[in-house]
Amino acid sequence: MSTIYKIFFAFLVLAVSSAANAALVTTNGNTVSFTYDDLLVGLFGSPTVSGDSLFFVPTNFNALRENVAGGALTNSTFSVKIDALQGNVIGSIALTERGDYLLEGDHAKATVTGELRAVDLADPFSTYADNISPTGAFSQTDFDGPTGKWTANAYLDLPYVASAIVSIENILRAKISIGNAGDELAFIQKKFVGLSANALPFDDIPVTVPLPHAIWLFGAGLFGLLSISKRKKYI
Repeated sequence: MSTIYKIFFAFLVLAVSSAANAALVTTNGNTVSFTYDDLLVGLFGSPTVSGDSLFFVPTNFNALRENVAGGALTNSTFSVKIDALQGNVIGSIALTERGDYLLEGDHAKATVTGELRAVDLADPFSTYADNISPTGAFSQTDFDGPTGKWTANAYLDLPYVASAIVSIENILRAKISIGNAGDELAFIQKKFVGLSANALPFDDIPVTVPLPHAIWLFGAGLFGLLSISKRKKYI
């Protein structure tokens, strides 16, 4: 087989392999579209679009530590490209997460953290980020009692962008802080993730009108005259 045919065959195999592995999914909402790789959803699971929101219902996103001191950490990251549909721009992105937890024993702890991040495709060096923070403390739960409930939020205020790459980094941690803890349990689970884009028509963008330079010059001149007047008054 000649070298040319070998090279052609290699490119053909590469092209077929790339097409087989590509699993990009694009779904339109009301004013934005969401594009993501269905093979890279991680522990989030496949999302569903409702309006201008993308939401997940994970079934196996949890962290557990039982009876022995130490921590268990579970993390997963999901990325999605959000495009404003024709005539719109994206002004903000909000994230809401919910789940449950069990803390049995005085040394059991659970935490949820992570980061919501967006990169403006028109200006990739401008990055916007906010920490994912729970809205309340994780309290002790009763042995064999009902699970506790938690909610966490993050929010990004964007400068009215047309397209952005948005990533959700999620970290769950369950910890028992003392050795030989005995009958203690720390468990936390993520059950819902909702990502919402707030878009508005381009014509509705609030416009801040800068003052002309002449206004600033006039103000500076007026201030100078007042200063001279005051000096003459006290001479």
